[in-house]
Amino acid sequence: MKNSVSPIKTCLYWALSFFMLASFSLQAKEQARIALIIDDMGIQKDLSLSALQLPGAVTYSFLPFTAHTQALANLAHRQGKELMLHAPMQAIELEERETHELSADMGGRAFERLFIRQLQDIPHIAGVNNHKGSLLTQNYPAMSHIMQLIKAQHGDTLFFVDSKTAPASVAQKAATDFGLATIGRDVFLDHNDPSQMVIRRQFRRLIALAQRHGKALGIAHPRVNTLAVLQDELHRISAYGVQLVPVSELAFATNKKAPHIKPEEELKIPELGEYDIF
Repeated sequence: MKNSVSPIKTCLYWALSFFMLASFSLQAKEQARIALIIDDMGIQKDLSLSALQLPGAVTYSFLPFTAHTQALANLAHRQGKELMLHAPMQAIELEERETHELSADMGGRAFERLFIRQLQDIPHIAGVNNHKGSLLTQNYPAMSHIMQLIKAQHGDTLFFVDSKTAPASVAQKAATDFGLATIGRDVFLDHNDPSQMVIRRQFRRLIALAQRHGKALGIAHPRVNTLAVLQDELHRISAYGVQLVPVSELAFATNKKAPHIKPEEELKIPELGEYDIF
């Protein structure tokens, strides 16, 4: 009799174990989080307004001193969206110099005055990230000065996102050294304004990174192709087993060390299905 019952108990044990493991895996997937920043807000009014129609907890980063920035930022705030300052910084390419950009060749007082004006121009900000800045973000004294000014103006309530426009960026190190919450960009969705197919694949890469590491941060821009893809993908995000959260939720999640994600890392990216229209 014992011999006949034992196999049944064994089967039940393994079935229960499998069920518990599957449930645990599902919960883990449900806990994976992505955050999405829409950069360059405020330049083009119509596209910026369209970007504000994206569903979910999208974070919006506004360029200072544009004609539409303050009105659009206030509108985004009323909609309950998280806002950031998209601070123009010096790029390596000389032809990419911009008005009101922070540069290493500025005097210390001029640098300080400009950055404080940038901070004050965008209402309701929760964080800061760099616009361009492939040269300045490699300059530790300059980035330390920026973090010091953030700390002086806002304490430790703001976070800093390194857009990672330079592989040798020291922005996150400087932020950490001054006690600011910080996180780096994982995926650019629409660098050089690509096709909808490329943007969709980059979005799926963002999902795959989050599924593997628990969280991932993407950056996109208010462009026609980008907004078309995001309107579609964000409406079905729960099907991927990930949650869209404000950037601050990832930046202030200091209980776990952020994973080091290599750009060339191979991932199982969800395939484009027949329902995807480009």
